[in-house]
Amino acid sequence: MKCSALSIIVFLSLSLIILTTSCSSKWHLQKAIQKDPTMLVQDTIVVKDTVVTKPTAVLDTVIISKIDTIEIVKNNFRVKIMRSFDTLIIDGGCESDTVFRNIEVPYTKIEYKAATKYQKFSGYIVGVSFVLVILAIALSYIRKRLL
Repeated sequence: MKCSALSIIVFLSLSLIILTTSCSSKWHLQKAIQKDPTMLVQDTIVVKDTVVTKPTAVLDTVIISKIDTIEIVKNNFRVKIMRSFDTLIIDGGCESDTVFRNIEVPYTKIEYKAATKYQKFSGYIVGVSFVLVILAIALSYIRKRLL
């Protein structure tokens, strides 16, 4: 089977066109925006964070006379003062606590980037390949008519 230079050029040109052509990302983005225009709106992610504190306790003793007990609770801090004749027992501490925070983090859903050098170069390759294919077809037609 003979392969002429013209058929090789046509084959290579078609191969280049098939390998380098596709819809640009800009075209796909425009189609996606047409279907859902809300995708360009800035959105916010809410991150829920939980902090659990460990309980702490303090125990101290002071010596005083008389018998009495006082207990004070304020903002999860507990103090109990027990007086027994000449001994003062102080028991205090914080109960474990859970702190909930909601953190809002704004982000953009889509970021548009310009075409890369490869994308621009592939456009030129497609154009040149298309011209070569048309030229090869024209030369083939002329060759058949003249010979």
